[in-house]
Amino acid sequence: MKNYSRGFSLVELMVAVLISSILILGVTDLFMSSYFSSRNNTELAQMQESGRIALEIIGADARRAGYQGCGIAADTETPLPNSGGTLPDDAVTSTAASNITFRYAVPGSGCTDATGSSTALDLTNPPITYSSANNTISRNDDPILDDASMAVEFLPSGSAVSATAIRVTITISDSRGANEITPLNARTFSGTYELRNRLL
Repeated sequence: MKNYSRGFSLVELMVAVLISSILILGVTDLFMSSYFSSRNNTELAQMQESGRIALEIIGADARRAGYQGCGIAADTETPLPNSGGTLPDDAVTSTAASNITFRYAVPGSGCTDATGSSTALDLTNPPITYSSANNTISRNDDPILDDASMAVEFLPSGSAVSATAIRVTITISDSRGANEITPLNARTFSGTYELRNRLL
């Protein structure tokens, strides 16, 4: 009596390879989908955080615009050094929709502390200029946010001289660039800041 060793037939082998391939493709597709979703979520979170922080930085300077210390009456004009105009009239200026300049005294100067000692008003603070060029937002030419642009609007009149508030709009693009397989749409963030230290 002869012994025959039995293995897979060619058809059985092809069916097994086909089923294995389908399973591997399914797992790979699931992994890639999860990977790209995770990357997009991380990029979106970074865009949102960057927009929020940039608006906080700009807003801090906007709220100080025109500050002349504690003891100066609200209707007093204070000359800035080097013929730089006066505070509060020239506290906020702009030469284009993509830039804005804030001027204010050194915070804390011109005030009286708890012991009754007063400090002289210090107007040597350099102007703070925010500008948007080459897909970067800068503060005094130091980049604070890449892959972004900025637009400034004076409210309610559109004029820097008579405005009582400003609206800053920041548009942030996907930092991974257009070569990304699934780039995110640009996100827009906006903040409105009242100019509290200005003559009305």
